[in-house]
Amino acid sequence: MLHAHSAFRFLVLGLGIAAFLVNLMGLVQKKTEYGKLPRALGSAFIGLTHLQILIGFGLLFMGFFTPKLIGHIVMMSVAVVVMQVLHVKNKNSATPGFKLPLIGTGLALLLMVGGTFAIGRHPFQTTVFGG
Repeated sequence: MLHAHSAFRFLVLGLGIAAFLVNLMGLVQKKTEYGKLPRALGSAFIGLTHLQILIGFGLLFMGFFTPKLIGHIVMMSVAVVVMQVLHVKNKNSATPGFKLPLIGTGLALLLMVGGTFAIGRHPFQTTVFGG
């Protein structure tokens, strides 16, 4: 499960970067319609991040806990909450736009990078154990 959690981050980060870029382009181009692509990327990013959190908590319950993981757990949990709240707030607004999802996705990505650094690794490190 540790290897799955570690490898899965590439898909999560890739989707997050794609969602961020699509929302940024929509905002810069001053598009008025929040279409299927940004909605689908945002939903996929949120869903995969939730799955990643579940795998992480599964690891905790299996006994993979050290005190240095506290910062990782807190930052990743805050990332998921921020992202979820801003995307839902955007979805429920009368005119969904690109600004809230852009902020939510950007903050989530920054928190995820920080959470990865909190355990002494960087987000694009190739293996679980270094390298």
